[in-house]
Amino acid sequence: MEFIANNWILFAALAAVIGWIMMSELGRVAQGVRQVDATEATRLYNKQDGVFVDVRPEAEFNKGHLPGAVSMPEGKFEPRHKRLHKQKQKPVIVYCGNGMVAGKAGKALKQEGFEQVMQLKGGYDGWTGAGFPTERK
Repeated sequence: MEFIANNWILFAALAAVIGWIMMSELGRVAQGVRQVDATEATRLYNKQDGVFVDVRPEAEFNKGHLPGAVSMPEGKFEPRHKRLHKQKQKPVIVYCGNGMVAGKAGKALKQEGFEQVMQLKGGYDGWTGAGFPTERK
């Protein structure tokens, strides 16, 4: 208790960080979208004819994206997701820049009846950081 009293600012910052982590994890779980790492996403893409959905802005997509990815920027997601309806039974791996935005898009796809929606853990940054290949438009 003495440590907390003497370092209350540090303790408050720690509590805020822990609270933020817990809230983001609870939000992700509440969305019902399972996270997969780059290796699992590659397996789903190759073995089960999975689809990568990129929800980053088009300018970022054009600079580089996952192989065969479909661009569906967050602001234009609703009108564009209709073209995926033929693939409702296939694995759909949604990703953004760093993994913080894709869950919302994944939840929207699940509500539309997509059966196997997953989120790429770490997003595009995690994919490239792991050394996996990318494409440019």
